[in-house]
Amino acid sequence: MYLNFHKYNYNLLSPHDVAVYEERDKNAYKEILKSWFDQNIEKFVDRKWEIEEIHYLKEIGDFIKLLREAEQLYEFGFFTSCIALVGVSAEDFSKYISLRGNFNDHITDTNNRGRTVDVSQYNRLQLQLAVNLIHQTDFDLLDEIRSIRNDCLHYNQNFKQKPDDELKNDAIKVLNNLKAVLKNVFGDTVDANDYKELLTQSFAKENSRSTEELVWKHRNMFSHLLKFNIAHAPSVSVVNKYDFYEVTDIDDDEIELSEIDTFQNSDVRLFVWVDIDETGETLIEREQLSAGDIVFAHIYSNVDANGQTGIWFIKEIQKV
Repeated sequence: MYLNFHKYNYNLLSPHDVAVYEERDKNAYKEILKSWFDQNIEKFVDRKWEIEEIHYLKEIGDFIKLLREAEQLYEFGFFTSCIALVGVSAEDFSKYISLRGNFNDHITDTNNRGRTVDVSQYNRLQLQLAVNLIHQTDFDLLDEIRSIRNDCLHYNQNFKQKPDDELKNDAIKVLNNLKAVLKNVFGDTVDANDYKELLTQSFAKENSRSTEELVWKHRNMFSHLLKFNIAHAPSVSVVNKYDFYEVTDIDDDEIELSEIDTFQNSDVRLFVWVDIDETGETLIEREQLSAGDIVFAHIYSNVDANGQTGIWFIKEIQKV
């Protein structure tokens, strides 16, 4: 049985009452969605970690749009839809690399009657393998996607009878197969010199769903680009710093501190922007601080959920 009662029978109401009822029902449905999401969030996150990473591809085609959606479908547990989208994305990718190499005969061909026909994905893969557009490993991965996708799209009897755990296995298999092929064909080199381009691209709406996710992705991105740990351990909740600083700027809301390098013959200086809360205001007034003063300060920052410091505050400060 297919139940599809997602709206109330608004025909029972007078026309001027419908909008009020709809608004109430939409708010109620928001709560239903929030509850469903909260109950399943552990599974969503676990599935996210099952998806292989590419890091970034400079060269992409329209196939990447479908891959993005397929990843989200897998996260939320829509395995059949994920399989279908990956299959279409893989076929579009195959056409993309053939057209890029000017192999138009991989896309369409002429049959015995002189009619133009589409080349099947299996034949296209064979043709690509023959001219070294793909290697045997890529052929095997893409052909496995093709087989699983055909079973799904044609909705064969054996596919209909698959339990949810088998569908899940098929979905993650085709998803990771395609990502492996993309890495093989386009490469997965992480180059620190690409950071400006990556930062610009990260602000595109398709690359993040919220400011919080953007910050999270920036942390991850720089950990790969810079190749060192930029996140504090999960056990660390507060970071404290004790050092000599020069007050380089100060106003009612913020004080800029320049770390004084203790090594001789070095021009390296680190700057910290510290918010002035009530404690900081009291300490600054006590010391009568102004730009140019040298101070010894204890500053601290609470570590956020991503393991990174946030706003800095003054714990203690004394003019030297």
